[in-house]
Amino acid sequence: MNVNFLISLVFLIQFQAFCQKEKGSDPIVFEIKNAGITVEGTISDWEYEISFDPKRLDESSIKGVAYPVSMDTGIKLRDKHLQGRQYFHVDKFPEILITSKKITTKGKGSYMGVFDLTIKEVKKEIEIPFMLTSKGNTKKLIGDFTINRLDYGIGESSIVLGDEVKVKVNINF
Repeated sequence: MNVNFLISLVFLIQFQAFCQKEKGSDPIVFEIKNAGITVEGTISDWEYEISFDPKRLDESSIKGVAYPVSMDTGIKLRDKHLQGRQYFHVDKFPEILITSKKITTKGKGSYMGVFDLTIKEVKKEIEIPFMLTSKGNTKKLIGDFTINRLDYGIGESSIVLGDEVKVKVNINF
């Protein structure tokens, strides 16, 4: 058997295992102001695919899918309201999608990603700064960003409910 073929096969198997969809272990956390009070919630059901090499950022990619039906704000009635037609309309739009377009380095372990974020068929380009840490064989990606919920048709303008939603994601891979 050809040695180059074996090396290519091993690389391909490792690459495929690395790019398979994985379930997020920590929930996605979000915060929004409601009547002047910060309301925190989570989305616990989500998946990601990461192909990341700090030396080859042009070939690296990050993709994620979150399922807002798993949203939890600590109040079941509010969760059902947020999952309804006026907000996420999970029956029609069951997924929130995010896909990297470009990743650049900002310093040691610090990166900036340009992503397409799609919520309710509205796709917008956003920038997300993130950190990457390593401990043994485990890598951790930590990203925080803010979106305007109105840009994605999530609810209507309100004097009670804030427009900005802060989002925090931790990915262990």
